[in-house]
Amino acid sequence: MKRNIFYTGLIAATTLLTFASCYDLDEMSRDPYGVDGSENAGGEITPDKPDEGKYADININYAVSHDDSLAYNKALADAPATFRTFLYQGYYNDYQITTNLSHDIYAGYVANNQPKHAKKSPDYGYSDGWSGRRWSHFYTERSTEYRDLLRAYKFNDTPEKYRNMYYITRIYYAFLALANTDTYGDMPFRQYVQAKVPETNNVEYDTQEQVYDAMFRMLEQAVDSIKPEDASQYKIDKDDICYFGDAEKWCRFANSMRLRMALRISNVNPERAKKEAEAALNNKYGLMKSNDDNMQTVPKHAPVEMGGEDSGGDENGLAMCSVAYGGESVLSKDMENLYRNLSDGGKEYTIKKGRNNSETKKIDPRCLVSWYRSNMTAATLATGQDGLRNDFVGCLRGAQSPDISMDPLKYSLTRTVKDGASKDLPDDHWFNYSRPTVWFSYAESLFLKAEAALRGWTGADLTLDAEGYFRAGVKASMDYYHIADADAQAYIDGLKVWDEGVFSSGDREAILEAIITQKWMAVFPNGNEGWADFRRTDYPALLNQQTNFSGGDVPNGKQIKRLLYPNSESQNKYFIQHPNLQTNNTQGTRLWWDVADTNDAAGNRMKPNNFR
Repeated sequence: MKRNIFYTGLIAATTLLTFASCYDLDEMSRDPYGVDGSENAGGEITPDKPDEGKYADININYAVSHDDSLAYNKALADAPATFRTFLYQGYYNDYQITTNLSHDIYAGYVANNQPKHAKKSPDYGYSDGWSGRRWSHFYTERSTEYRDLLRAYKFNDTPEKYRNMYYITRIYYAFLALANTDTYGDMPFRQYVQAKVPETNNVEYDTQEQVYDAMFRMLEQAVDSIKPEDASQYKIDKDDICYFGDAEKWCRFANSMRLRMALRISNVNPERAKKEAEAALNNKYGLMKSNDDNMQTVPKHAPVEMGGEDSGGDENGLAMCSVAYGGESVLSKDMENLYRNLSDGGKEYTIKKGRNNSETKKIDPRCLVSWYRSNMTAATLATGQDGLRNDFVGCLRGAQSPDISMDPLKYSLTRTVKDGASKDLPDDHWFNYSRPTVWFSYAESLFLKAEAALRGWTGADLTLDAEGYFRAGVKASMDYYHIADADAQAYIDGLKVWDEGVFSSGDREAILEAIITQKWMAVFPNGNEGWADFRRTDYPALLNQQTNFSGGDVPNGKQIKRLLYPNSESQNKYFIQHPNLQTNNTQGTRLWWDVADTNDAAGNRMKPNNFR
């Protein structure tokens, strides 16, 4: 959440080492990993290497002096702290303005209920201080942490000892890059992957297709190079607040991300998509195996036994934006509708109408643990008690005053215990401040497999059909929320897709809509992925934004497609000289993999075509 960087001596020891020139390999440290990722491959590219040049443009292809190598040797002591910051701030840094007021809303998960935020990014208005912050954090803090970690792991006396951590760091950097390119499109990338310090305002852009190509190869190389069974490998455990030093989980995560990316490009490059997907599905480590493999960030406010720090601040991002900030981020009408309308087997809850009068309704059991009912007060928020006379109420995205107002709080907020028990993880108040935030879940990986099966892709880790993985994905999401088995099964059995005969219809588009809609539910509250999947597939069928303050950037009746490049890029000579970048620098321009618009010119939803 907050900008809280503490990479101490590692940065101090390395910022002077820009490596603008290459050194003689006979006198300096050699590349211990080589261009093909093979052990002790050396620094040269030679014809006898089977993968000659395959990774040349993403490897560190320079050497450093002996003195600089000694400096990195000493800097290794600070690597755990830097790695922790790299993981933690990767998605949390300035979460409200970089994600919650944009991606989370564009995905359809939440709505803005704060009048002072109206007409800004929640309503497609561009604010460089908000929309450009994500770009700045990626290229300033995260890329610096990545660069310093890689150089420390590589340019020391025993680089082979740090092989696993070197490639784990690259996996996570690719993960951050995926969110960045899916936000903006084309971007400078391969120079940063090589852990270089590009010249200011002189950084060449890669097309989004080139960025995806590089990320695919980074993941392939990492999984092929990591040796989880090697007990001699240096390991960061407590400060690895995602997987706590488990290298196999990092490999399964990388394979799962590779499948996510393959499906992302399935409409624009189906041949490459199939190739990458089947490589991931056939890899010896497989994909995520359970909710224990969820890629998540443990907040600093978490209990110490979870790897948290007893320092306060930086709690669960959505809970902060919803409850801690007084009700600014609230349940969206889109999500309320889907909680209510996808299954006849929801869990019952009662609304008290009077002393002897009540009404019973059914809703997705995940809603009951995630959201308060409407009209909460300061007193009820403090105690975590719901108003039983009220119902769950979602807000339309783009609503303006007087519909949005924090007094009274007429929309549903996250179920968060505001006072007294903020470090607890109660099952009935899921979004408590200490709850880890999931950025890639086991449930999502199952829905990815469902779509892969639907597309006819194959692999050793693909053993069920689309319906089987669909059912498993819904159950895994319920299990994540600790929903009782009976309630979860009732919801699954009551899904309307069974009565509608969707999975037996042979209509792949209808089946895909069912898969993506439940995947969207399971991915919540990760707006990065929810928005990307919506733009790719045009599912689920979200309501249109109510207001549009983009100044014509996004045509009326259309959905936002990307963020503008920050104003700082106007100084980059490659941006200035690239007419396509400037022409496409609108929030209504589709990204490379987004092959069709969601709505027509009149704002009517068009029938998607995801099988080209």
